[in-house]
Amino acid sequence: MVTQRNVLAASMAVIMILWQSTAYAFAMSDPSGATEGTTKGSISGIVVDKESKQPIPNVSIQIIGTAVGTATDTDGKFTLKNIEEDVYKLKYSSVGYTQYIETNVRVVRNKTTVVKEIALDEQAVTGDAVEVTASVFSSDNVSPVTNYHYTMEEIRRSPGATGDIFRAIETLPGVSSSGGEFSSFSVRGGSPRDNIIIVDNIPFDKVSHFDGGTEEQEAQGGRFSIFTPGVIDEANFQAGGFSARYGGKSASFVDLKIKEGNRESATMNGTYDVIGWEANYDGPVYVLASTSLLFSARHQNFKTILDMTGQSDLGYPSFTDVLLKTSTQVDAKNKISVLGIYSPEYFERTIDNVYEIDGQDFDNQLARSTDTKYLLGLNWRMLTGAASVLENALYYRGNTADFRRSNSYVYPYNGTVPEKEDAYVREEYYRYNSEENEVGIRSQFTYTPSSVSSWSFGIQANTTSFDYSARQIEAETLFVFGANDHRPDPSKKFIILDPAFINSALSSSRSAGALFAEYTYSPNEVLKFIPSVRYEYSEFNAKSYVSPRISARYFINDRMKLSAATGIYYQPVELRTISLDVRNAQLKNERAIHYIVGITTYLSDDVKFTAELYHKDLNDLIVKTDRTTDLRRNVGTGHARGIDLGLVKKFTDQWYGQMNYSFSSSLRNNHDGLGEYRSDFDQPHIFNILFGYEFDNEWSFSTKWKYATGRPKDSYIINTNVFNDPAMMRYSKEITGNNTGRLPDFHTWNVRVDYRKQLGDVAIVAFLDILNLYNRLNVNEERFIETTGTIDPKGFQILPSFGMKLEF
Repeated sequence: MVTQRNVLAASMAVIMILWQSTAYAFAMSDPSGATEGTTKGSISGIVVDKESKQPIPNVSIQIIGTAVGTATDTDGKFTLKNIEEDVYKLKYSSVGYTQYIETNVRVVRNKTTVVKEIALDEQAVTGDAVEVTASVFSSDNVSPVTNYHYTMEEIRRSPGATGDIFRAIETLPGVSSSGGEFSSFSVRGGSPRDNIIIVDNIPFDKVSHFDGGTEEQEAQGGRFSIFTPGVIDEANFQAGGFSARYGGKSASFVDLKIKEGNRESATMNGTYDVIGWEANYDGPVYVLASTSLLFSARHQNFKTILDMTGQSDLGYPSFTDVLLKTSTQVDAKNKISVLGIYSPEYFERTIDNVYEIDGQDFDNQLARSTDTKYLLGLNWRMLTGAASVLENALYYRGNTADFRRSNSYVYPYNGTVPEKEDAYVREEYYRYNSEENEVGIRSQFTYTPSSVSSWSFGIQANTTSFDYSARQIEAETLFVFGANDHRPDPSKKFIILDPAFINSALSSSRSAGALFAEYTYSPNEVLKFIPSVRYEYSEFNAKSYVSPRISARYFINDRMKLSAATGIYYQPVELRTISLDVRNAQLKNERAIHYIVGITTYLSDDVKFTAELYHKDLNDLIVKTDRTTDLRRNVGTGHARGIDLGLVKKFTDQWYGQMNYSFSSSLRNNHDGLGEYRSDFDQPHIFNILFGYEFDNEWSFSTKWKYATGRPKDSYIINTNVFNDPAMMRYSKEITGNNTGRLPDFHTWNVRVDYRKQLGDVAIVAFLDILNLYNRLNVNEERFIETTGTIDPKGFQILPSFGMKLEF
């Protein structure tokens, strides 16, 4: 149980560790904070056209607030030398292009800071157009409909996220998560599994640790991102209406760009804290010319922090993440990068964890799982002409998993809980093994003949091999059931799950492919149309689909624009669902039709307000209609509709913030005679407010408060003594209504403090990040305890995270 004493002790320990570490490092350095030699550094980078990727010469780069500046050369490159150690903002300007402001450019003595590749949007100049001045929101031009952009610093500073991009995204309008242990997010009433995730131009959705557990936990997705803080250079998010370049999912789109290493100067840092360790290298590969390396590795084990906060009954998770990326500028026209990811994880809940529960409502489930995710990808960008570019991605990805379930019988006998050594532990009764491997290619050609139009054509192909097996050792009793679940004897208030309906094995290989075409037309600066179409085919169900889409944008004036989008989106059945019953391979793809209209107002160069109305029609939804079988059916329909409101202040001076509100309704119908019901992620009201402030170059503070309507839950009745045997007292939970109730409303207050001290050539970087500061139990699952007939609410409470890096 989490007590105020636990929280106080953990917080004090954090403060003491940070204070003592800082004092020690300061004592070991030059007290003046300076070293012999200069305190100046340099800034370099390259500027390209967003569509054609061609270098742009004569771009003006100015350090805002100073008279220092330069211009790009014929290769689009620039260098600013002899810049005093500090944090700066750069302004990029060029005739015929939208201005751009890059914030948080940190100059470190005796090093060259290489900023990310800056891609400017070309403007269609016709003489009668308005001038778009919101340069800090240049990412809005990625799509006519609302697009949100996160920089590396914005991800890092997000309170309660601990540098996790997916926890940072949950602040955005229309986005919800269960908070606490879950980092996966749902968008506009959809499932976390409905989101497209692209990593360096490679489709890769295995981006979270511990994506499994109970039926309820599996629906909510993974717990922790596989990306360490600081490796995501930027992230673009779109809640719907995305173009035909992207397919395979029906809700939202997230594009992640992994940071490129610094080709000029090397930086190394490391962390060791109560959760684990982390080591990073960012710099040149000295044996290979024009090649940079980003290497990041970490290991985290949550046993200590869960023990400190009184939550050890949940079990002990641990994981490791290793990421490596090399980038090589072969010549002026060719750039190659290689990305590797290796992410194993381990979870175990034993009888020791069961006996950490305070009270007699024992959750007796025991489990052990391992899961390893991996990715190896190669990107090759080739400038094929003065106005064209070919981008290719070749990848190999996969994962192997082993899940084992057992349970213990720990319940009061004659009013007394048995001693741990006397408790009966049932041997493993269920095991699930899986292995997936996929080889694929994704290629896109873009031709931009003028500032008025551009064409994009692409192809995607992949072959997936898989090997699954599920084995239940003996008949299992389910004490939760509904009206549609098969029971041979309806008078029995429980289900006997026969292994014959569960055990399965499937090993095979299948291919899939897609083609897309997109045309962008901007007759002037105020108007843009993007029609596109996508064709998809899969060997899994031997079906093909065509998805036409269109979006448009119109600037009313230089501070306000209207946007609209519509299109058809298809989502195939998951491999895991196919593995559980081979007949599921014949399921049709789920279909969604998006309708979106919105308005964006730029209140200043760094503040914007957005309002977006949306409606989604859903058909051929894949539904599990009976708990006694893994067979699915395409009988579901539904809709989601709502409005998202967002107010964003970008970090261009000392503070930044967001305030967002979403109102929505998401309903489903399984056509089983029970009518419409709320989707699992129907949360009518979601509100976020975030504020951050940078006191100086050393200290910064951020905080966030979030509220969301409780997620839907089933209504039920409790049946007593279902075995009709007082000596073997068992209860069952009979579902009487699908998602007719709700879990308690969710709200949390998160706080983060960051500190950086430059001591000569060494920097101390420390942070304290507290999720759910006021220690509220935000329930994400209500687990039924069949031995007592009670409901055990599950969810994380306070979760402090802290650490210190030495950077040199």
